[in-house]
Amino acid sequence: CAVGVIHKGEFIHKNGYGLANMEYGMPITSQTVFRTGSAGKQVTAMAIAILAERGDLDLDADVHAYLPDLTDYGHKVTVRQMVHHFAGMGDYDHEAFRKADGTEFRFGNEDFATNDEFYRMAARADLVHEPGTKWLYSNLGYFLLAHVVESVSGKTLREFAAEEIFGPLGMDATRFNDNVNQVVINRADGYQQMEDGSWEIYMTNLSWVGDGGVYTTIDDFIRWDRNFYDNKLGSGGPSLIELVETPLPGMLEETEDGLRPVSYAFGLELEERFGEHRIGHGGSWVAFTALYNRFPELDISVVVFCNSLQRSAYELGESVSELVVAAARE
Repeated sequence: CAVGVIHKGEFIHKNGYGLANMEYGMPITSQTVFRTGSAGKQVTAMAIAILAERGDLDLDADVHAYLPDLTDYGHKVTVRQMVHHFAGMGDYDHEAFRKADGTEFRFGNEDFATNDEFYRMAARADLVHEPGTKWLYSNLGYFLLAHVVESVSGKTLREFAAEEIFGPLGMDATRFNDNVNQVVINRADGYQQMEDGSWEIYMTNLSWVGDGGVYTTIDDFIRWDRNFYDNKLGSGGPSLIELVETPLPGMLEETEDGLRPVSYAFGLELEERFGEHRIGHGGSWVAFTALYNRFPELDISVVVFCNSLQRSAYELGESVSELVVAAARE
């Protein structure tokens, strides 16, 4: 794992632990590039927010205005609802994701589909419940948001983010990777340990982005973190940050214990943690996990990226967060 703790714009801790590549014995450092899973949703949502701020995109328009080849949902589904996971879309367990022989598509590295093939499957997926009625986390919705960005801007999400987000912030080692076969300098391989104690590489062969797909480093991520305090994106004002940090009111998630309120903005979860207001998001895909916790009232953030299923960025990130929040209070 790589761990960074940011306080008032500076790292008070950053370090790498373990190996980025077991075959060559390459250690993890703050410059190691990790796949970050769903932690990248906040970047997809930021791209949507920038286009909305410019007036190029209407958050309350039906998504069919931008993606007319989507199936008829029988309801108006807005881009805003998709951003907040409030659109009634399902996830990747939807019946639409089937192989040619009719069996279920297996994600990760078991089965393969090109980006275009996967879009055609996603475009056929109908709603699992009426939009605007309850909150349901949807990777499918965020995958389609990547195509909304492309439809509106004429650029792929990778291209748009490079020009409009990562470039202005100086995140030179960061990208949406929509071709997992490309060479990525300092990339960490992903690993899983087998029952007999041996190790295997556990990497994805799938290249779509939007639901995730951001590759970044601890050294780059501090620039993303600082932009929430001094915005350099879009028109450069605080209104863009206010938009992406504002959840929809009245969102409820169905759980085994009944409905519970959800506070989710543009790819960002908002909740109370350790007695403080926390904004952030986690991610998990194949061997990689990631966690970003930001405590704005304390001006403290914790970033953890891991490349092995034997180490959880969620658990480590929560432990580190608890320590630094307590230290800041003292």
